[in-house]
Amino acid sequence: MQSPEDAVRATAAAIPPGRVMTYGEIGWAIGVHPRQVGRIVARIADDIPWWRVIRADGTPATCHDNTAPALLAEEGVPFDGDRVDLRRLRSPGRVTA
Repeated sequence: MQSPEDAVRATAAAIPPGRVMTYGEIGWAIGVHPRQVGRIVARIADDIPWWRVIRADGTPATCHDNTAPALLAEEGVPFDGDRVDLRRLRSPGRVTA
């Protein structure tokens, strides 16, 4: 059985460019609380795409010197103001960059 840290890292590593998952989605998938996912994401090294893990309201992570919004924008993730536009991102037929 994987540790929560390994499970969060593996799940984050599997998120493709241009896509995101919420702390809650990862927590539900691996059986831990979303806050625990957040604490782990804050410690993930840059070789794992931690920036693809966001809050349920679309707010990007603020850890890692608040670089997540720029990294997500580079991948073509749609924003509505300062939040990821989850409705547009998850709409059927959306083509990712």
